[in-house]
Amino acid sequence: MKYNFDKIADRKNTNQVKWDVKDNELPMWVADMDFEVLPEIKEALTTGVNVGAYGYAISTDKYFEAYISWWKRNHEVTFKKEWMAFSSSVIASIDVIINTLTPIHSNIVLLSPIYNAFFNCVRNYERNVVESFLIRKGNDFYIDYDDLENKLSDKNTSMLIFCNPHNPIGKIWSKEDILKVSELCKKHNVIFLSDEIHCDITDPGKKYVPALSVTDDAIVCISGSKVFNIAGLRSSCVVIPSKEIHDKIQKALWKYDVGEPNCLVVDANIAGFTYGDEWVKELNEYLYKNKQEVASFIKNNIPQLTLVNEEATYLLWIDISHFSNNSSEFASKLREKTGLFVSSGDIYGTPGNNYIRMNIATSLENVKDGLNRLKAYIDTLK
Repeated sequence: MKYNFDKIADRKNTNQVKWDVKDNELPMWVADMDFEVLPEIKEALTTGVNVGAYGYAISTDKYFEAYISWWKRNHEVTFKKEWMAFSSSVIASIDVIINTLTPIHSNIVLLSPIYNAFFNCVRNYERNVVESFLIRKGNDFYIDYDDLENKLSDKNTSMLIFCNPHNPIGKIWSKEDILKVSELCKKHNVIFLSDEIHCDITDPGKKYVPALSVTDDAIVCISGSKVFNIAGLRSSCVVIPSKEIHDKIQKALWKYDVGEPNCLVVDANIAGFTYGDEWVKELNEYLYKNKQEVASFIKNNIPQLTLVNEEATYLLWIDISHFSNNSSEFASKLREKTGLFVSSGDIYGTPGNNYIRMNIATSLENVKDGLNRLKAYIDTLK
């Protein structure tokens, strides 16, 4: 391999939230990676820092063209530049879209379990969270279309927030799923908003289906922040084919002061989307190796746990129901007794109480350490 993913960045004492932990603790929770960034990104940042002055910046044509080129060659979908708008983050985009396009006190549907920040986005703007629970069959999850349509058909429902690939279950939604969801939203006059921030992190041989390759009715949020490990630089892109809606959102992004980049992030994204193809390929191979290590370890050493089938993201959804239906308590005691810090499943919605979420975007050595800590805690429960 050209890149060494066994080598991870030492992020202790760097004011980074994931590693703001005690010396004996191993953080495998928040969704960023411990790997060093693509060298060309680091070079772009170094060049920017060496300018010596850090004034206001602009999102250049090259920024959007880098996104367009990446999605065309890696995901076989073509965006138009006039569809696109810079935003400081996907969550900032969702905040602005909710506040701009939906009525106060209206319902926003989430396919639960789902990324916990979506709940905050909805409630912070005095909209109502409505969960449509995904159905688990075996070790996979599926959309309950009868329930979803029932929730979308409510006259008070204004939006569906979709997650593709889906966090925390790591599912890549099929073309058929996306088309069916889109058609239901259109039928009931509901806005279809798709968060596709994890789209590049897929198992070898697997590819995500962009919503905009299936329908022109979606509003899509994308970013290099997850795949290139630059979330702290704060950048993303909203893609909106409708000119009327695009113009509304663009004005709102500027109004709420989340529509302009910092002076380093534009060139960092351009570098990633221009030079990152091989790096991402090797990243996904490494992550898949980590996933296989987890699957093998659980099967051979903690068979009472169930690792849900998944094809994307570096986040694993683990069923702990043999030992607990209180994921918050389980995760808290796991951290207290072993130092392993994972996310409790309950924050991802009502169905999450029987699960924990584990981030394996770190060295294989750390993954093995984390698994041994998990087993040590499980052994105390037996």
